[in-house]
Amino acid sequence: MNLLHRLIGSSVLATALLLGACALSGCSLLIETETCQSDADCAGGTCSADSICVDDSAAPCSEDAPCPDGKLCTEAGQCVSTRGLLAPPCELSYGNITADNAFNLGVLLPLSGPEEGFGRPLLDAARLAQSDFNGIGGVLNRPVGLIVCDTRGLDDQALAGARHLVEEAGVEAIIGPDYSSQTIDIATSLTIDNEVVLISPSATAATISGLVDNDLVWRTSASDVIQGIALGELLTFMLNDVVEAEAPKLALLTRRDDTYADGLQSALIAQLPAEITGGDNTRFAPYNYANASAGQTGDDYFDTVGDVIADAASSGEPDVVVILGSSEAWEIAAALDEGLSGAPLYVFVDAARNTDQAQAAPESLQGRIWGTAPQNIGAADYAPYISFRLKYLSEYNRDPNDFQFVANAFDALYVVALGAAGEGFTGPQIAEGMKRLSSGNTVDPGQSQAQSAINTLRGGGSINFRGASGPLNFDEHGDPQASPIALWCFDSNRLPESGVILNEMLEFVPQRCGEDSFDDEPVDEGDSFADAGSDADLDPDAADDDADISRDAD
Repeated sequence: MNLLHRLIGSSVLATALLLGACALSGCSLLIETETCQSDADCAGGTCSADSICVDDSAAPCSEDAPCPDGKLCTEAGQCVSTRGLLAPPCELSYGNITADNAFNLGVLLPLSGPEEGFGRPLLDAARLAQSDFNGIGGVLNRPVGLIVCDTRGLDDQALAGARHLVEEAGVEAIIGPDYSSQTIDIATSLTIDNEVVLISPSATAATISGLVDNDLVWRTSASDVIQGIALGELLTFMLNDVVEAEAPKLALLTRRDDTYADGLQSALIAQLPAEITGGDNTRFAPYNYANASAGQTGDDYFDTVGDVIADAASSGEPDVVVILGSSEAWEIAAALDEGLSGAPLYVFVDAARNTDQAQAAPESLQGRIWGTAPQNIGAADYAPYISFRLKYLSEYNRDPNDFQFVANAFDALYVVALGAAGEGFTGPQIAEGMKRLSSGNTVDPGQSQAQSAINTLRGGGSINFRGASGPLNFDEHGDPQASPIALWCFDSNRLPESGVILNEMLEFVPQRCGEDSFDDEPVDEGDSFADAGSDADLDPDAADDDADISRDAD
């Protein structure tokens, strides 16, 4: 009996020593020395190279000691299985996505490649909204998690990411993608049939409004119908009143096979003077260039640049060059400027408002790139945007005024979360709840008002959610109300707005780049922000109270 006690005692001591050593060294423990052929054979563990089940959860983790593949480091510093939630191209997450009651949302945005400067600010904005909800315990006590897919701006990557989110991660709502053509493709081939909400912060093609979508496709940016009108009015003004040539020439470059660019081109041509569009190639020269996002590699846009330069030698150089595309517009303009002897004005659209590209652009283009976009900063006294802007500045030390659609991405997460609070967490329920956000008591973003909104919606009521991007007031197509269209300019390696050129009454207001510098500093006007609620603060540091973003990205 004494021998047995000694044997048991030594075994316990050895086990204790082993546990202590593992805690100090970060080793993994065997799970009852169970043999295996794959991770599926191990309950809660992984199969080692020696075909032994290993309990990885016993190992602590950190930024310096990451978890093995297929594991996620939690806020508590422990490795847990991602259970298939993360896989290429969806390898980034924010929040506790492995919690049993997690309310996980998918995100489809370009986070690498030439569109990175467009996509990352949108992701940052969505994380601010996520922080607001998780700061009050989530949505009905369900923590909001983000499973993020890097589309790299490519159509096939966007679709692959969407398939993972729907078929493997099992999300009920997706924020993104940023391109209209990708939004339409993903909606019609995947999310509508699977009853998943798709809400884009930046897809503006007019054709999205006509989708037969069972109310599952939404957006927080208005249709391009209004921007097309503004673009036509701006170009007419430039050709008549800005360019000095008696018979100015317009070159129009449109990205090929792109719903967004095609829609803008049609709206623009309908607005242009007949003496331009009805003239010969000495007045109007249209071109199409390769769509890299759709994988068109047979030629590239530099072939089109060569055509423009060759035509300029025979029919005259363009005085104004319009480029209907996204980040590639900057490379096209730089290449044209090298090949043309003159100094034309360039006109871009909202998808090309990319600060990273602007910072790398040639100095010679300063002041000569004009752009149109839905108004980004709102009126100086619009409290929801001011509160959002201060939070964004405080968290990221970057000004959202320099980017397009950031506030729209913030709003996209808000309306999905509030929709879920109102009706439930399935795709159709979320969509039904989103219909209750355009009438009732006014609610602005922020933790305190978000909690109040959840209580109202859960009780069967409706609210009028004023987004950071502007009043939304969704219509029957899931489109927000139209925003005024502003002129933005390439100035000092930044892209500030110069002012509204098409107001709510669809009246054109002439503006020029390079005239008056735009003062875009946050303004303290005392009581003018009284309606911002307790979440608005003119001190950027104080904005952290509602924007304490956990650093648990993987």
